[in-house]
Amino acid sequence: MRQRGRLAAQAAEGKRGGVLEAAVRADRRGWCLRFGAQRLASGSWSHEARALGLAAALCLVSSVAGAQGVTAAAPRPDPAGTPTPVQVGVYVLDLAEIDDRSQTFLADLIVNLLWKDPRLAFDPHSGPSSRVLPLAEVWNPGFFMVNQRRVTVSSPRSVRVEADGSVHYRTRALVTLASPLDLREFPFDQQTLWIRLVSPHRPEELAVTVVPELTGRLPNFSVAGWRVELGEPVVDKLEADGGRRAAARVGFPLLADRRTGYYIWKILIPMAFIVFMAWSVFWISPSQLGPRIGVATASIFTLIAFQIQISGVLPPISYLTQVDEFVVGSSALIFLALGETVLTASLAGQERAELALVIDHHSRWIYLLLFAAMGVVTLFI
Repeated sequence: MRQRGRLAAQAAEGKRGGVLEAAVRADRRGWCLRFGAQRLASGSWSHEARALGLAAALCLVSSVAGAQGVTAAAPRPDPAGTPTPVQVGVYVLDLAEIDDRSQTFLADLIVNLLWKDPRLAFDPHSGPSSRVLPLAEVWNPGFFMVNQRRVTVSSPRSVRVEADGSVHYRTRALVTLASPLDLREFPFDQQTLWIRLVSPHRPEELAVTVVPELTGRLPNFSVAGWRVELGEPVVDKLEADGGRRAAARVGFPLLADRRTGYYIWKILIPMAFIVFMAWSVFWISPSQLGPRIGVATASIFTLIAFQIQISGVLPPISYLTQVDEFVVGSSALIFLALGETVLTASLAGQERAELALVIDHHSRWIYLLLFAAMGVVTLFI
């Protein structure tokens, strides 16, 4: 048992790559450590499932599990077959940042967990009406934020126990959470940012409920460019390994609606100005080849510089967003203006200036109609 504990502690600290295999050999009879180690080593899961595997790999060792908020030293307070009631509440103090490139958000949270353990009951007349105990010394449901990237906990890892055995764990955390974003409708998109708490206990072992009095948000967040509301919590389970393994889970969604004003002024309107700069070539005489080519090529160079500038706004995704479609359509129009300039210049050089003027005249209005149709299709349909 000491060897197993030492190996699992080394796995938690990530001290060397071969620890997982050694941990499996030290626990051939226990599915918990073997299952978690194999899944972590395979890398075949999503980050949520890998985190579940990590919790499973450590759940046999009380010292390491205590550091993760999971206590396996004592069994559940309820007998097998009877779920332990656990109440969960998350109060969002602030949403400081939503990062589109890293697809993360920074939140300041207060997390409350309440359960009852009759084994901790005491005589209230023998001393204080409540006691404060270290979290690692009592059984707890072991909830942790499965999608966290970085976390700073500002509260002590302790619980308050009442005389009847009621336990209240309360912590405040500044946490960076991962949340995949669907950016197809950017910058007119709405996102759901999840705060997901997962326990290594199986769903049938815990009766999880959300406490409305301990769940909510402050009226004003410091994040810029978003309108954010707290959605309805969801209690479900996290499944892995084809459904053969599962863990209790509760999620708190933040419904974020992007404010589009910044992107209209910084991307869409400047892009329209570049398109209209290329449109001006149709008003220059076909005989003025130098100025026409100069305006057309200047529009292209401006377009390239602008695309480089806005490339850092979004992550390198495999699909086009609405603003990408608008930029691609605008780029096609600018190159179309360059092609028309070359054509009319060639006609003017062949003593067909009248035909070149007719093409210029019609191109002025066709270009505008194409730009309007492209804007409607890419931004509103």
